[in-house]
Amino acid sequence: MQSVDLSTIPLPSRSPESILKMLLATPNIASKEWVYRQYDHQVQTNTVIGPGGDAAVLRVKGTNKGIALTTDGNGRYCYLDPYVGGMMIVAEACRNLACVGAEPIALTDCLNFGNPEKPEIYYQLENCIRGLADASRAFDAPVISGNVSLYNESQGTGVYPTPVIGALGLMDDVSQRTGIGFQESGEVVVLLGQDSLQSVPNDLAGSEFLERVHDMVAGKPELDLSLEVRVQNACRRLVREGVINSAHDCSDGGLLVTLAESCISGGIGLAIQEPIPGRWDAAFFGERQSRIVISLPRTQMSHLSEMCAAENAPWCEIGTVGGDSLTAGTMLSVSIDTVKKAWKNGLETALRPAS
Repeated sequence: MQSVDLSTIPLPSRSPESILKMLLATPNIASKEWVYRQYDHQVQTNTVIGPGGDAAVLRVKGTNKGIALTTDGNGRYCYLDPYVGGMMIVAEACRNLACVGAEPIALTDCLNFGNPEKPEIYYQLENCIRGLADASRAFDAPVISGNVSLYNESQGTGVYPTPVIGALGLMDDVSQRTGIGFQESGEVVVLLGQDSLQSVPNDLAGSEFLERVHDMVAGKPELDLSLEVRVQNACRRLVREGVINSAHDCSDGGLLVTLAESCISGGIGLAIQEPIPGRWDAAFFGERQSRIVISLPRTQMSHLSEMCAAENAPWCEIGTVGGDSLTAGTMLSVSIDTVKKAWKNGLETALRPAS
């Protein structure tokens, strides 16, 4: 599947709006509120940022410190390349911590694989663990615990190799934090990790879009660990120094899904003004790694430029917050209420028993 040339895949006949609403309603992306609202996530009154964002944040009573926690996993990436996929899961977990301003300090893993007595499954397990180890060293976050679930198969076919990573982060000052939602009209929206919205077809590798729209899991996932570390360092510094108002990691579903989620969380729209060169499907829905969407007042743009230059982290301006719709020139115009409905009801609709 790695050898599939993704540039030969035709552009979708469906509109970007139609695909966005479909992706937001898929169980992997849709709101998980239907699950977590059934549990008390305010126990002991330490919750600062609750579920639904990139990471939960809890205060450490009697101090200014906080801890951040997140879990992440993606079986498609590891199916296509166990080593790179393993690194990508660790990178995403640590990226989620960076988005709230936390420094990763420890990881735990849950490794879900098929029958390791089969050579191809053992290959997946061995190389995924190698990827987890190399990424954990890059972020200086040791794997301190974990468990393994093997022999997961049906009719002789193993499940996708699926590591799940839990990450713990430390915040020296819990008041220096950000959520995922855009905050106010006039904010500038910036993409950390790229200097333009230029995309390549392989950005679609292993993406939710590729599976849902083209019914295929293909391509070769890629990760530049050095870039990932630099982008996370820049984001963490921007949060801690109060330069930005929001931060949200760009992962499942790609850039347009990330932007829609930040609009939904903030209850406000966005006009995308940066040109979309190349294939719009790869630009909107590709899952290129090492990217974070942030928003900030225009008065802070010089500080953003200085801090990103200091960390050698690329960035580009995407657009401006405002209104009640998510727009991109003539390519896209959809109300925030519309995308919120798709995102909010998707999981419950998928899990509700048929009548």
